[in-house]
Amino acid sequence: MKKLYLHAGFGKCGSSSIQAFLSRYEKFKCENGNDMVYAALTNDRRVLYGKELTQLAGQNHSGSITSIPFPLMKPSPEEYFNAVGDQLIGLLEKNHVVLSQESWSNKKAEWDGISFFQNNKLEVDFIIYIRPPVTRVNSSWWQWGAWANQELDDWVAQSVSAVKYEKKIRQLNGLSWVNRVHVRLLDNNLLDDFSSVIRLDKQVHQAPHAMANKSLPNGILRLFQTHKRLRPSPHASAIDFILEKHLKLEGEADWVLDPAHIKTIIEETRDSNLALLDFIDEDCKGKFIADQRYWDAAAFDDKVAQPTGGIKPSYEELEGIALAGIDAVMDLATQQMAKSPAGPSFNQSDIWRDLALHVEKADIELAYRLLQQADKLCPGTPHIQKKLAQYKTALDAM
Repeated sequence: MKKLYLHAGFGKCGSSSIQAFLSRYEKFKCENGNDMVYAALTNDRRVLYGKELTQLAGQNHSGSITSIPFPLMKPSPEEYFNAVGDQLIGLLEKNHVVLSQESWSNKKAEWDGISFFQNNKLEVDFIIYIRPPVTRVNSSWWQWGAWANQELDDWVAQSVSAVKYEKKIRQLNGLSWVNRVHVRLLDNNLLDDFSSVIRLDKQVHQAPHAMANKSLPNGILRLFQTHKRLRPSPHASAIDFILEKHLKLEGEADWVLDPAHIKTIIEETRDSNLALLDFIDEDCKGKFIADQRYWDAAAFDDKVAQPTGGIKPSYEELEGIALAGIDAVMDLATQQMAKSPAGPSFNQSDIWRDLALHVEKADIELAYRLLQQADKLCPGTPHIQKKLAQYKTALDAM
């Protein structure tokens, strides 16, 4: 019987990136030559994996598939695992298996009630990633709190318990059937680190550096706040994945925590962080101890809190969003035309030229940038070159 890895979170600690990476491959190759499969537990009591999983992931806005949380395991997690047990055992007979669901880290009582793992003498490792509590609370505000009609003070107060990691990790470590709980640090090398934990052959599977479901740029988040229909509730997050995928905008969310919030979070999580030293992986301990964001509010002295509401995106931010949106529409149109038997029906540079002409009286700088896009698509076109020169002369004179 091969090993079962349970990636169990925490939320806003890179889970979406891990799931998107795992959902790209039908099968993985490990360092020792063994095969590994990423699988997902579904509502209809199936263990989804292989080609079917990767195809479904490709149809999702997130680009990933994840196992269902415990509340959806009807009528109970115990009965659910008994129902899918033969499928899971069948996979484990030939492959190491990875399952992922970020909410599983908070469910000690549910894990306690499942006899499946012990009855089948499975070798099970949990994998959990953590990040500094202060940065996680700020990030979670923009993921959920900003859309929940809550005051920031209330959000911080209720979020502190979620960033006391040690208690939840201790509970998982105490499960009788668990072989090991890997506690890792979230950083920019997340996927490379995760690949090392599950011992993937990195020469075969190159982990991407891009992170999934990172906070959208501030301009988009403030646009959401101005037009609430775009992000009406904490869990209406499909738009986040869509815009992240297609707009390809750089930028960060505003920092909203003031010094009092930061001090509260640092002080209330200090004991939990100290206790984490009993559980955090040995190769991570030095970095964990040295990272002052876990221990000292002064580590955030460079952060300036911005208002949680009442700020509209700047003109420059809106311009960037508009240009990225036009690029995305053009990319999609190009893909659709490439699939059409008739082929392209128009010159794409003409669209950029027409947009430039449309806005030149209101904003000649924007018109110039739009026409530059037309020039890239159709370089050297005389009428575009002539117009670019006119715009450049006008801009130089401003």
